[in-house]
Order: sequence, then C-alpha cells, then structure tokens
Amino acid sequence: MEILLLLLMFLSFSYLTYNLLNVKERRKGNISLRLEYIKNQDEPNSPVDELSLSFKERVLKPLLENIGKGMLKLAPREMISNMEEKISMAGKPNNWGVKNWLGFQAFLIFGLPLIILMFYLQFRMDIKQFILLTVSTASIGLLFPNMLLNSKIRKRQTEVSKSLPDIMDLLTVSVEAGLTFDSALSKVVEKMPGTLAREFEVVLQEIKVGKSKKEALYQMADRIGVQDLRNFVSSVVQADQLGVSLGKVLRIQSEQIRQNRKQRISEKAMKAPVKMLIPMVIFIFPAIFIVLLGPVVINLIDMFTK
Repeated sequence: MEILLLLLMFLSFSYLTYNLLNVKERRKGNISLRLEYIKNQDEPNSPVDELSLSFKERVLKPLLENIGKGMLKLAPREMISNMEEKISMAGKPNNWGVKNWLGFQAFLIFGLPLIILMFYLQFRMDIKQFILLTVSTASIGLLFPNMLLNSKIRKRQTEVSKSLPDIMDLLTVSVEAGLTFDSALSKVVEKMPGTLAREFEVVLQEIKVGKSKKEALYQMADRIGVQDLRNFVSSVVQADQLGVSLGKVLRIQSEQIRQNRKQRISEKAMKAPVKMLIPMVIFIFPAIFIVLLGPVVINLIDMFTK
C-alpha cells in the first residue's frame, strides 16, 4: 500500500510540474510563438529578450537539449527517425525537437529513480520496495514521452477530422466561384482557424519557396496521417495532372468525407452498447443481484441452520 501511495505521489508531482511549465505556452498562439522565434533569431544575444522568456525556454529547454545531444549519439537511428516522425505528426509540441524529447526521456528515466533514492535514504524504506519503485519509475520515464506524443497525435488527428468537412465546403465554394486552388487555400487560412488551416499555410509557404504543389500536399498528408485527407490530396493531385475540373472533384470529395464521418459516428454508436456492458456487469448487476437474491439467501441460511 505504501508503494502505491508513493508511486501515485510521484506521478501526481510529475504531472503537476509538467502542466505548470506549460501554462504559459498554452496561452500563446502559434503566431506569437513564431514572432518570438524570429525576434530571438534577429537578436540572440539581447539580455532583455532572454530575461523576458519563460523558465522553460531559458532553463528547461537548453538543459534538455544538452542531455539530448548525448542521447543522440547512443540512440539507434531507427528510434530517432520514428521519434522525428511522431514529433512531426504531433505538430512539434512546445516547439521541441528530437534532442528535447530524448533529453526529457533521459531526465525521467534517471531523474525519477534519483528521487526514489532520496526518499529511500530519508525514510529508510525496505530494499525490495526501493527496487520495485526504481524499476517502476524508470519504466514510466521510458514510456511516458511516447505516450504523450501518441496522445497529442490522436488529439491533432481528431481535430483535423472534425474540421475537414467544413474546410472542404469552403474550398469547394471558393474554387467554384472562380478562384484558383492556391487562392482558395489562402481563403481557408484567412477564414478558418485550427490545425488544418495552419498546415495549409505551411503548404502555401513551401510552394512560394519553390516546392512543387504535389510534394507539399503529400508531405502535409504524411504529417497529419488522416486517411480522408490523404484521399483528398490524391484527388487534387490527379485532377491537377489530368486537367479535370477541380470544382467537381472537390464537391465529390466533400460529400465522400461527410459520408465517411457519418459512417464513423454510426460505428461508434453501434459499439456503445457493448462498451456499456462492461461497467453494467461490474457495478450494476452485482447490486441488482444483492437486492433481488439477498432476502432469498438469508431465508435459505435460516432454514438450513434450523
């Protein structure tokens, strides 16, 4: 019981610390982050700018980068490439790169057992409890960064899936009104908030610097990883190559995406009764059996004892 309490204390402390460090970042928009980054690039040695940064930017991020540099030399290339892909799909949260995430993971793997060691020396715990807690916290440090990235990827993909039909309608209306596809994307960036609109903004910037439209769109689809968006990108690229009317293609894709969303909602609705059965069996059925069969069992016990 003491082990579980200590483990819950460490988890709560780690979660609270992480949230406190991210309060300021959550309040900042992506535009302000980009402006701050450009300002720091222009005047990297300005003491005023450095002091105006948050504690995470001044202390935590450089510390994790220094730890991550050492981890990059030890980590296998496949692990680094997988983490780069996950960071890209998660939208590069907190503007952290591979070095920061590897440093964060190493800090958790080695830092949490050090905290356990301090508690062991302070409270004189049993050696078995110390070993169990050390292995548990090291495992948490190994798995937590990947779990956090996967959670951000799922959240981002869900947001894109929800906003995609509305953005497709705006694109369709803009193209049918006579705008080019690039101008329609600019209209989406201007009018629609959210992750997908920011990704379209990145696509437009890449096209302006010389990247082909096909390559920029496919890379955007890879960064997000939503199947409906992949189908949309493939249709747009094929229509551009074959000279098909883009307005008709967008109209068909918009209807198909809405149909796919309806099917997913129907699928979740069909799964709901099965998921509800588990808490009913665990929590509701035992109470019903106690109420219905309890008096019968008591009467039978009295009858057999007499």
